[in-house]
Amino acid sequence: MKYSLLLLALLFLHGCAHLGHFDSSIDRVQLVDQYLAEHEYSKALTLISNTSKEDPQARKLEKRRKTILDQLHTYEQQTIAIALKQERKNDWPAAKLTYEEALKKHNTSKPLDEAQEAMLKRFHRRMDALECEELIGTGEWLSKKLPLLRTLHESDPENLIIQWKYFRTENEVKEIARELVKTGEQMLAEDNLAMAQRILPLAAKLASGPESESAVHRLDSKLKKREVKKEKSRRIIAQKKDEKEIEAFNQAMAHGKLSEARQHLTRLTPTTATSVDAELMQERLDRAISNFIQEEISIGDSFYRAGEYEQSIKVWQNILRLEPGNETVQSKLKRAEKIVEKLNTLQRRQEKQ
Repeated sequence: MKYSLLLLALLFLHGCAHLGHFDSSIDRVQLVDQYLAEHEYSKALTLISNTSKEDPQARKLEKRRKTILDQLHTYEQQTIAIALKQERKNDWPAAKLTYEEALKKHNTSKPLDEAQEAMLKRFHRRMDALECEELIGTGEWLSKKLPLLRTLHESDPENLIIQWKYFRTENEVKEIARELVKTGEQMLAEDNLAMAQRILPLAAKLASGPESESAVHRLDSKLKKREVKKEKSRRIIAQKKDEKEIEAFNQAMAHGKLSEARQHLTRLTPTTATSVDAELMQERLDRAISNFIQEEISIGDSFYRAGEYEQSIKVWQNILRLEPGNETVQSKLKRAEKIVEKLNTLQRRQEKQ
């Protein structure tokens, strides 16, 4: 009886102490600051929400709400960054613990919940991938082991140990082949064709049968469809690229930028470059270049005859930038350069005298 009364008294005192957190006489602002220092954001926000508007500290507490939310946002970002670092180090238990500890501080945090869920999905994908690698490794090892045991068994059929190993390995091969087909079909369902390509042919190699052959056929069908889709996408991309190059070619021609126009023609895809349209554009460019060179040669000759050798050099150099192999212009340029060199030499001698 004495102990019962003592227990009731302790429970009553504990209840009074718990209610003290919401007593009007307590400094709630100070308590919120304490929660903030301990990153107990849920407690701080709950305390503010449970405070009556008539409370003398209600206005101060509402002002604290924005500070709490700002600090909470920073805390969430820091927590996620820490967990990601731990994940990159393959320390998955530490990352999980980081999220769990943070959610204890604020159990209604959507960013933390979503980040933890994404981390767990990545973990399960990683485990599934490792299990697939283990299964493939086992299958590849058995594909090498079984032929060796078969050869030994055929060379010594009375050897009971070899016989037992051979038949046991045969059963193991069949079991692994079934697992490979099952996993390969799952990869097909998930459209993970890269992994399905590694798994299903191996399953058919280990134990060819209707199930594995059907799965391989579905894989081939999906691969063909994907390749057709990729080829169509490549054609669309190439067509758009060629359209831009043709438009740029026409603009360059309109402004007399013949070198630039030539570059745009060289950038056309092989299919378009051999088309009739491309041939017509090349003919148009060749005519423009021929006319330009004839006009420039005439201008260069006029400068040369007038004794404006340096001007003629500039004109002919401009032609060679467009048509480097023009031997006529190369000859004219060399002749003009020699004259300029002689004139410069003569001028230097006169200056010395």
